[in-house]
Amino acid sequence: MSEPSQTWQVGSTRLTTIVEAETPGIPVELFFPEARAKDVGAADWLADGVAGADGTIAFRVQSFVLEHRDMVVVVDPCVGNDKQRSMPFWNGLQTPWFERFTSAGFDPAAVDMVVHTHLHEDHLGWDTRLVDGRWVPTFPHARHVYVGNELDWAAGPDRRTGQDAYADSIAPILDAGLGVEVAADADLGNGLSLVSTPGHTPGHASLVVAADPEPLVITGDVLHHPFQFSAPSFAEIGDVDAAAARETRIGFFELHGERATLLAGTHFPVAPVGRLAPDGQTWRFVAEE
Repeated sequence: MSEPSQTWQVGSTRLTTIVEAETPGIPVELFFPEARAKDVGAADWLADGVAGADGTIAFRVQSFVLEHRDMVVVVDPCVGNDKQRSMPFWNGLQTPWFERFTSAGFDPAAVDMVVHTHLHEDHLGWDTRLVDGRWVPTFPHARHVYVGNELDWAAGPDRRTGQDAYADSIAPILDAGLGVEVAADADLGNGLSLVSTPGHTPGHASLVVAADPEPLVITGDVLHHPFQFSAPSFAEIGDVDAAAARETRIGFFELHGERATLLAGTHFPVAPVGRLAPDGQTWRFVAEE
């Protein structure tokens, strides 16, 4: 694994990654059934470790922590430990994510807000911890932000068959009075806002941070790997509405490519923060150290 924690300073805003897992050597077809190794290889600008010479890809599960205008904000708190999940590589995890979080200097009791770009299992798990057989909030004083139709979707019976992320990671937060339901384009206050980026899930939203001197956008799962900047048409296996997700991706790339927006890619490995630059008819990702 590359660094389990990395930090970027954007004016007075500080962004830190807390990595739960980084896995290299993944066949691209595992996440993108229509893609092939040659499609990854065509993005010859990909940095070492982001993709392999054999066309495999690396993939991270990580959270971002923002220190912004006297607030501490956790974005997408990973899979979590002890969770029973249908995906074998997420089931019953025992990772040092929590220790990495505290070693990076963060106090769970001092977190002000938790933002979920969407409610897949790898974006909400550390909201709760198993203590004496009960799921309890990890961030006991934080306002947990959920897009309303994401909550409805996560509570549906088809999302609770074979696993129940709602029961172990969402319901304890709502029962504790820590949940806040918002729209996908909500102004969260203090220079934080959501922008609706649907398709991967019904209420998916990306987070815009009004950092000074420039904004920062945390993508969520608008895309999953930098090679998609060269190949936006490929659907990811978890896309609920592949056509809508594709349309969202293309529009997102055009907008932020033209603006050279600073982006933080939620599942990007090695160096997840950077900007888009033109690359023929598509884009390439230029990481910021």
